[in-house]
Amino acid sequence: MIPEPGKALAELADKLALGVLPEVGSTYAMANAGLISLLMGALAEEFERAIDNRFTDVAELRHLFTRASGAPGAGERASFAASEPVSLALADVCAWHDEGMQLLIELHRWAEQADATVDREIWQFLYRHTERNRFAD
Repeated sequence: MIPEPGKALAELADKLALGVLPEVGSTYAMANAGLISLLMGALAEEFERAIDNRFTDVAELRHLFTRASGAPGAGERASFAASEPVSLALADVCAWHDEGMQLLIELHRWAEQADATVDREIWQFLYRHTERNRFAD
């Protein structure tokens, strides 16, 4: 059997919240167990979507970087746009994604002053990014 880490984390979070938490005696321990359960649930959700969300972000960043090819730092952004992560390990994909987001910050700093269209497109990207990474209620 190949383990499914996201599913395992979700099941552990449920077990903690529904099986252990009601049996805890102190308020402090109950609060800690509840918080751990919530964090495990969030980790389970993030584990299932992390790689896909970061690749989706980078696809959108590539489009933004192409649209802003006349802005300062275009060479660095073009180099990033042509790159791929070192591997598909989450840490490598996150590092690659972080590089793109840092370049976006620099582009946004310029766009706020120099290009209202690119600025608006960046804000639209940030909204979609936030929605993609929202945790379930």
